[in-house]
Amino acid sequence: MCLLAYAGFLRFSELANLRRSDIQFSPTYLTLYLVKSKTDVYREGRDVVISKTGNITCPVDVVQRYLKLANIPEESNEFIFRSICYCKSLNIYKLRKSSHISYTRARELLLSALDSLGLDKKQFGLHSLRSGGATAAAEAGIDDRLFKKHGRWKSDKARDGYVKESILNRLSVSKNLGL
Repeated sequence: MCLLAYAGFLRFSELANLRRSDIQFSPTYLTLYLVKSKTDVYREGRDVVISKTGNITCPVDVVQRYLKLANIPEESNEFIFRSICYCKSLNIYKLRKSSHISYTRARELLLSALDSLGLDKKQFGLHSLRSGGATAAAEAGIDDRLFKKHGRWKSDKARDGYVKESILNRLSVSKNLGL
C-alpha cells in the first residue's frame, strides 16, 4: 500500500478506491486507472503508470505478490485494500468482502511501519507518501511536465506545495551564483 501510494503520488482516496479491475500489468510497468480523482473534475478517469525497478522495493513486483497472496483474481472487481478477519476454521487471515480499507486503519498501518523503522511517527501521515514521492521525483530532476502529469496536478503552484526542498538543493542556488 505504501509503495504504491509513494510511486504513484496517490491520495488516500485514490489508493483506497483501487479495484483489481483498475490494475493492468505489462512486462515493464503497471497501469492504475483512477476512476475518481480530486483533480478530475470531468470524471474522465486518469491513468497512472508505474515502472518496474528490479529492486526489492519494486512497487510493481510487490503489488503482484500482494494480489497473489491476497488471492484476488485478475477478473475481480473487489477493492484491493480491505480490512482482514481471522477465519478460525481454516486458521488463516482473509480479506473481508466489504468496502475498502478505512483511512484510520491505513494510517495506523503506516504509522506502525514507520515506528518499527525507528522514525518519529508524529511527523508523518498518509499524505506524506504523496509528498515524499513528489519530493523524490523533484530531487531526481524529473521533467516538470511529466512530474505534473504523474501527480495529476493542474497547476505548478499545486504541484510545488507537495515538494519539500532539501537543504542541499536550496544551497545550490547561492552556490551556483559564481561568487
